[in-house]
Amino acid sequence: MENNFDVVQLVHEKCSDLVTDYIFSLLDTSSLKNAETVSKLWYSIIRKFKIWSKKYENMNLKCSALSLLLQRRISEGFNTVDDKFLHKRLLTAYEKVQMNWDTRNHLKKIINVGHCTRFVMDSKRIIVIESTLSVTMWNRWTLEAEDLPVQSDNTPSELTHLELSNDLLFCSYRDGTIVARNLVKKMVVFQFTDESMSGCDLKIHVAHGLLVTFKTVVGQDWGGDQTMFSVRSLKTPSEIVTQELTNRIPCARVKEVTSDDNYFVVFVFCSNHCVVSPDDFKIELRSVTSFEILREICGIMSSDEIFSYSNGWLVAGLKCVYVRDIEECNRPHIVPTTFDNWDDEYETEVADIQLDDEHLIIRDTNGTFNIWRFGGKQSNTPKQEGMKLFSDTSITLPGEHLKRGYQKFKFDQLQIVSVHSEEDDDGRHDLLTIRNFF
Repeated sequence: MENNFDVVQLVHEKCSDLVTDYIFSLLDTSSLKNAETVSKLWYSIIRKFKIWSKKYENMNLKCSALSLLLQRRISEGFNTVDDKFLHKRLLTAYEKVQMNWDTRNHLKKIINVGHCTRFVMDSKRIIVIESTLSVTMWNRWTLEAEDLPVQSDNTPSELTHLELSNDLLFCSYRDGTIVARNLVKKMVVFQFTDESMSGCDLKIHVAHGLLVTFKTVVGQDWGGDQTMFSVRSLKTPSEIVTQELTNRIPCARVKEVTSDDNYFVVFVFCSNHCVVSPDDFKIELRSVTSFEILREICGIMSSDEIFSYSNGWLVAGLKCVYVRDIEECNRPHIVPTTFDNWDDEYETEVADIQLDDEHLIIRDTNGTFNIWRFGGKQSNTPKQEGMKLFSDTSITLPGEHLKRGYQKFKFDQLQIVSVHSEEDDDGRHDLLTIRNFF
């Protein structure tokens, strides 16, 4: 029933389209859906000014979940081009996703993947190394499986590392071979072998148009390890500069390499076999254009702590977990947990940590997921006293008991993906568990 006094109608009759547009732009998803039912005039105004579309575009700049929800609809075969209500559907779905996180409402799916040594994922797919010579790709939304022919053409060398960059899958092999395969065109776009990089621990990272490869050379009794690295430019997906830069990090072993919009971030364990101190673990912030060191950070975490990095935030710990702004690393924010009260008899502590712009997830050695709301994107530099970085309390999801072996998990705003081992009459095998929050 239409209201006797309708401020929207009055403004609309005065031809104040900008004001009318602004009023509706202030509404959240639920309020905007309710507004459509108030009157035919309100409904027509919302359609005329494309309020849903504008709201989607504004939120999509801040929230990656909307792009994931769109990708899911495309993968499931929905017509997104001619759907006049697409943006309303996606915003409504996102509202449901947030509610599901808060209420722990999710659907769990389990896949037997044989023996998993590593997995990677992006907005479309999950790729699992099932052995050193076998890789399977799963569609995240339909769970259709495809075996990938990722074996090096030169020799039956062991696969050591995977890296996803858009639709390119980069594979590194023990003999120093790097292969890039286009997953859409199902073809190899380039392949080369760097014999100086041969070794079982060859790691790769792709970002900002650079392909970085790392290999640790184990030192002798009188010396320390050192890490060799090469940096190559990716001009196009099929064009690569064969050799741009080769260098080394002396007395150091690279533990992890990641990146964000501002830096390559290299986590380095300094090993000289003589001195062990908190300063033995350092973080290098490197240029996204040249990979040169811009800054080194030492003494803010120990080498035995579990850690993760995302968009300028470092989270680390074993029992006491803290979050630091990487630009202001002297100001830690303690995560409000009871981890420091865990019973030492069972040696329960952090098994893995991951965070993104909305959630911080800590998995303990019992397999339990502890989830906090995280406001890192809204509080880029939380200098104000009392500013909230994460929620005071967490929600918990029971998980699978962890055994020795691969314990990493990955997540985004729609799914938590993890691997655990089980043993039955057929022997030991690994299970890929997908928790859906959409």
